Amino acid sequence: MPLTDLQFQRLETDRKLIAHACGGSHAGSYPNAVESLDIAYERGYRCFEFDLQWTRDGQLVGLHDWRSTLAHWYDLGQLPMRWRWARRLRPGCALPASVFFSLPMRLGWTPITPDRLREWLTKHPDCWLVTDIKRDNAHALNRLAHTFGESRSRVLAQVFSLAELDLAKSLGFGRTGWANYGPKWSLSRLIETLPGRGLDVLVLDAQRIRPLRDKALLERLQKDGLELWVFTVNDKEQLRRLPASISGVITDSLLPG
Repeated sequence: MPLTDLQFQRLETDRKLIAHACGGSHAGSYPNAVESLDIAYERGYRCFEFDLQWTRDGQLVGLHDWRSTLAHWYDLGQLPMRWRWARRLRPGCALPASVFFSLPMRLGWTPITPDRLREWLTKHPDCWLVTDIKRDNAHALNRLAHTFGESRSRVLAQVFSLAELDLAKSLGFGRTGWANYGPKWSLSRLIETLPGRGLDVLVLDAQRIRPLRDKALLERLQKDGLELWVFTVNDKEQLRRLPASISGVITDSLLPG
């Protein structure tokens, strides 16, 4: 469910702050909109995570999910009756691209698409994008590599399996990240499996980290050459309590100092 009470806090930190879902706004989290990218850039971010979902007819659109975030950010009162009934029978069913794009977005914003992301990245050569595509990620990474062209060198492709890791590297993305909120492997299994595979970043759930218990294992992963990020942290004190080995933080509302 999108957060609607974000408290924006600016802070000085050596950690990389990554704008979650193109950056939180006063209207809530998970916007995945071109305008939220622009606002987050003005706030000082230079790395931006984004969500894409597949439409019913095989297009990629900026959306975290077809349930609560669609209802929060789009006027579903404008849905054609056929699709209102379809979603009553199957809540969360994907819409065709033409129907999705016909829905007014809150604030009059514009949803991201692969083409719009490529255009935005081209205009912002000092920035990086981070993928988050939970369904049919391999197919989506192929599509993005083709769409982004040379700009994919400034895209970190998140993966959920070893096969996807090999694919992302072969497609020429600038960096790769293991999104551990998919497989939810233990730190011990991550240590046994990931080092030496050419992975750049390991993305962990901040809520599952216990600083004292996990300190040695996290330092081992860092020593093995992995950059460690966490999601999603929106509180200064929570950020300060993170182990020193955590170098990146995905956030809706913590702003670079």
